[in-house]
Amino acid sequence: MEVSIDRFVTGPIDTNTYVVSREDYSGCLVVDPSSGCDEVLAYIRENGLTVEGVLLTHGHFDHVLGVEEITAVFPRAGVWVHPDETALLGDPMYNGGVMMGLDFRYTEPVEHLAEGPMTVGGYTFEVRHVPGHSPGGCVFVFDGNCLSGDTVFAGSIGRTDFPGCDGALFMRGIREKLLTLPDETVLWPGHMSRTTVGREKRLNPYFR
Repeated sequence: MEVSIDRFVTGPIDTNTYVVSREDYSGCLVVDPSSGCDEVLAYIRENGLTVEGVLLTHGHFDHVLGVEEITAVFPRAGVWVHPDETALLGDPMYNGGVMMGLDFRYTEPVEHLAEGPMTVGGYTFEVRHVPGHSPGGCVFVFDGNCLSGDTVFAGSIGRTDFPGCDGALFMRGIREKLLTLPDETVLWPGHMSRTTVGREKRLNPYFR
């Protein structure tokens, strides 16, 4: 059964938080919850869903500020992130919180994402590790959709001037891990509107 992906704009810099669900199933996943998840939680409640996992594309503050808002309501939902992001979660200098005057640290236990197929709750998807914007940045591929975090945006890519960034590694990972997906794959980025792999290959100035 094909998944549904619903987008909610949250947090201080308009982060896209996603709810992944299916018509035939009462469990869902939440991806990259920033602060102010009232609308996200209302949608989950109104649709009779239970959060089975919180997936983090990476550990920058604007993608994790709302994790505890979700887990406070759904304490059995594990929080999943690549192990190379652990240092970001616990350090506001590294996760960027200090840029907004936030001493943000997430120090609760997490589960580790790994490259390749993974199952969380009732969902099986593919994890692709794309470091460069952050050391453990990942994208999640579901049935012709890719939740791409801060790798590729419509017409742009993620920044590579933060601590732990690597521009050359980032570009190589994008070309090998994202642009090799079918052109019709929908990209659901961490900020701004959705796009497709084919559109970015044609129009994104970073890939010319």
